[in-house]
Amino acid sequence: MKREVLDGRLRSWPDSVLPGLAALGDMAAPANLVVFVFVMTGMVYATQHGVNPAIQTPVDALYFTVTSLTTTGYRDITLPGASGRLLSVFVMIRGVTLFFRLAQVMFRPYKVRFPCEACGLQRHEPDAVHCKACGHLLNIPDEGNH
Repeated sequence: MKREVLDGRLRSWPDSVLPGLAALGDMAAPANLVVFVFVMTGMVYATQHGVNPAIQTPVDALYFTVTSLTTTGYRDITLPGASGRLLSVFVMIRGVTLFFRLAQVMFRPYKVRFPCEACGLQRHEPDAVHCKACGHLLNIPDEGNH
């Protein structure tokens, strides 16, 4: 059961609300980035092929998506019109936030996933004895000698 404080009230929902998401763990950020790149490439290709002479192949769309995503933007391929500019802005803003999330996952301190029985906090320091949120005693299993 997951718990979260919203509007001063504790809300709970079963773990099955988002099945499989917890299993992804730290792989969710790189997976999100890869999926985003390919979805945006498909969107750019679908909306610009035949309209924009610079987008002839899916590789052109991928090139545009990656250069926009990284905010490099070489200006050799641009998306004309208001809808093209809005799509470019969306790719840039969403791409930067996905990169920040990926960097956060890569550089944040390692935490173990062990739910607190009292408050439901999932991530704790590997050597934690008590829950950081509520102080409840934790019995995090380790690989030490028993």
